[in-house]
Amino acid sequence: MEPLTLTLIVIFAIISLIPFFSRKTGFPVVVAELIAGIILGKSFLNLVPTEEPIIKFLSSFGLTYLMFLAGLEVSFGKLSFSVLRTIPISISSLLLPFTTGMYLSKIIQANPLFLGSVFSTTSLSLTLPLSKEISYEKNRWKDFLLVSVILVDIISMFVLAFSLTLIKGPIEVSFFYSILAALSLFLIPFMASKRKLGEKIESWISKNSHFETEVRLSFALILILAAVSEKLGFHSMIGAFIAGLIVSEISEKIIFLKRKLEGIGYGLFIPLFFIFTGSKVNLTLLFSNMRNISILLLIICFGIFSKVIGVTLASRLNGLNVKESLSLGFLHSARLSLIIAAAEIGYEMGLLNDNIFSMLILLALTSALISPLVGKKILLM
Repeated sequence: MEPLTLTLIVIFAIISLIPFFSRKTGFPVVVAELIAGIILGKSFLNLVPTEEPIIKFLSSFGLTYLMFLAGLEVSFGKLSFSVLRTIPISISSLLLPFTTGMYLSKIIQANPLFLGSVFSTTSLSLTLPLSKEISYEKNRWKDFLLVSVILVDIISMFVLAFSLTLIKGPIEVSFFYSILAALSLFLIPFMASKRKLGEKIESWISKNSHFETEVRLSFALILILAAVSEKLGFHSMIGAFIAGLIVSEISEKIIFLKRKLEGIGYGLFIPLFFIFTGSKVNLTLLFSNMRNISILLLIICFGIFSKVIGVTLASRLNGLNVKESLSLGFLHSARLSLIIAAAEIGYEMGLLNDNIFSMLILLALTSALISPLVGKKILLM
């Protein structure tokens, strides 16, 4: 049997077992997938041939589909709460971590724009389900949490894309036209929500349901907008995210479509992306000397507490009490999907060496495990 075939068989077997492991241990599924990748990869077993074209394709498409699902979780209806009131919180969640990342880049010898962008990210995919689990009597706090995290998620994605473009070379006038074109794409899901396209499309799709027409159209939309995004000079994740926003709006009445798309993503492409990303982490090299360990601790501490401090102060100024503000700060500091996506892009572009890449993955793992638990505990004290 070919080594690659054997590796894929092992990986698919692990993917099927991870949900059971997650339920037993309480670990988020994606965290378990990252850990599985670390065990299978450079750190221990070295079973994943990351340079194989099929591995690269599956990992790349997994990243694109992950961003599509991030867009699928957002609805303009969730932004009905006064956006203006959450802007100070969102700015603090972006600005202080971005500045901290740029400062820390001098110590760890990483690109300042890139590290600042990575530090500014947050995780809607972790926060959204957690907000549904928390039984807190004040809906105002939940509104602040959801709206601010959605805004930070969208803005940090553009900050990352803009930073990557700046890193590649000098900005030309055409780039500003590209920004306007990319921003105009966001009008599509907005118009879809206003025109009630969901009901019209539902009626049309119901006549062709046995062909899975809606799934085919969703994949076509992902690929088309990802290609348009690349053509405009941004990463494909922007286009995929907008595709998710569009499907989220037009499928408001088609709940089964979301379930199908999430099933395809979380059942196949997303686990592959996280496992293949985890396989590139080299813990042996990372823990080979004390300097690496010191830098890792700096990244984790600065990464988490720059968010906590910024969001907590802004929340207090916005009228939330100390407990609510501190809880909001920790929940904003929970990162996973976007920071891993950014680390993967930076690694492929040669902006990160093996050590810094591994440190950013460990930052994502640490914040995903600790921050939500601490935030929830503080709020319910």
